[in-house]
Amino acid sequence: MSDQDLRAELNRTHVEPLLPIEKKLIGWSLGIGVTLLVLLAALNRYWPVGS
Repeated sequence: MSDQDLRAELNRTHVEPLLPIEKKLIGWSLGIGVTLLVLLAALNRYWPVGS
């Protein structure tokens, strides 16, 4: 399959909206990730690792 064929095939496809469960999973993943990042930053500030 050449690049032009692949590009034409991608242009023919339509965009599908996210399902409600997919939106919820994305929200939960981002929320957990940000929460853990803040928690680890706070822990590192009060109990730094190494010297």
